Amino acid sequence: MKSTPRFVLGRLLQTIPIAFGVSLVTFLILHLTPGDPARIMLGPYATEEAMAAIRKQYGLDQPLPMQYVTWLGNILRGDLGISIRYNRPVVELVRDRVFPTLVLTLSGLGIAVFAGSILGILAALRQNTWVDYLCTVQAMLWISVPSFWLGILFIYLFGLQLRWVPIAGMGGFVTLILPALTIGLQEEAWYARPMRAEMLGVLNEGYIKAARAKGLQYWRVIFKHALRNVMIPMVTMLALRLPWVIGGSVVVEVVFAWGGMGSLLVSSVLARDYPVVQGILLMIAMTVVLANLFADLVYTLIDPRIRVKGGTK
Repeated sequence: MKSTPRFVLGRLLQTIPIAFGVSLVTFLILHLTPGDPARIMLGPYATEEAMAAIRKQYGLDQPLPMQYVTWLGNILRGDLGISIRYNRPVVELVRDRVFPTLVLTLSGLGIAVFAGSILGILAALRQNTWVDYLCTVQAMLWISVPSFWLGILFIYLFGLQLRWVPIAGMGGFVTLILPALTIGLQEEAWYARPMRAEMLGVLNEGYIKAARAKGLQYWRVIFKHALRNVMIPMVTMLALRLPWVIGGSVVVEVVFAWGGMGSLLVSSVLARDYPVVQGILLMIAMTVVLANLFADLVYTLIDPRIRVKGGTK
């Protein structure tokens, strides 16, 4: 058996250069865009003296490599800078918006994984029947609809016409239903189709046929033997789709006036509030990196045979 601690350590060491690259890209995205950041911050009628002062205040008068080193050093100390628009530490602004975004994103992911897994399993077990066709059609429908259009449609139908739920804002569980459904239904297709394909492949394996031949109950074979072997591809899909879920939640937050990091990011981009934009982008990117690391570690729990080389007993 391979050594699990060595596997974990190896994955952690691999994350370090990835995190470094993510920070570099995040820094360069805004600094290499056309235009003078100082003039964008102060407007077209700012004087040279005012622009020189803002460049000195934010270190924009230093060479680009020195700016990056200074910025990275501040990041390692937990300092994301000061917001130009709000004149508050970026850490405080993000901290106030993290929880609503987490609630919305995790709720949407929960709907997507649960519904996608159930529909994928049903489609595989009822292959080439009306159940299979229905699951396939609905998956193609949701995956083809833009998230902003789906959100507006839900607002019109369930908020304005039927008046079942509020159409915008944060005010408890009821206000979470529409934005979470918007994310969940669109993401569900990405889990239903791989689950169907993987389940069909597993059902044709010899050990499944052997378990059925021994007289084991049908659903016990499905959930105890087949389902566990299709979980690794699903964990992979979950990690791969996370950036798209976070990106989609930005749009959904704007549509439903959900006061999370997505709304803050959009308003900061429009206001040219560079420290806030950099801080949010860095947090989102690092979340994706850590999610992929977590997925690698989950693989070892699902299938202990997955280990890095070395540490063999």
